[in-house]
Amino acid sequence: MKKTIYILLAVALFASCQKADKNGDLDGFWKLLQIEEHGSGTITDTKEDDRFWSVQLDLMTTTGYGKGRFQHVGDSLYVQMIHVPSNPREVGLYNPKDERFEVIHLSAKKMILRSEYVELNFRKF
Repeated sequence: MKKTIYILLAVALFASCQKADKNGDLDGFWKLLQIEEHGSGTITDTKEDDRFWSVQLDLMTTTGYGKGRFQHVGDSLYVQMIHVPSNPREVGLYNPKDERFEVIHLSAKKMILRSEYVELNFRKF
């Protein structure tokens, strides 16, 4: 009986220490599939490349060692990179210090973001 109580107590303590999922479908590891530039109309297929965004709590990392913060407010995603990736445009960031994306679509498996420069298509990895 004591053993069961200790196990239940340990499980309860472990569960209470986990961070809450505050970003809903946005949390996770996103693979960048396509970049469409607005000005030139150039479409870059990145399905075969390793270009990722990782989102957790209020932190974001990208391929190329980019690290920053974000805010998801309504239909907008604001990105402020603290450590700008080696080539920010490879991961869809044209103004990495202060970028605003309109969230066109966000589900558990797919995300489409649009800034004044590009439209980005992702799938959850």
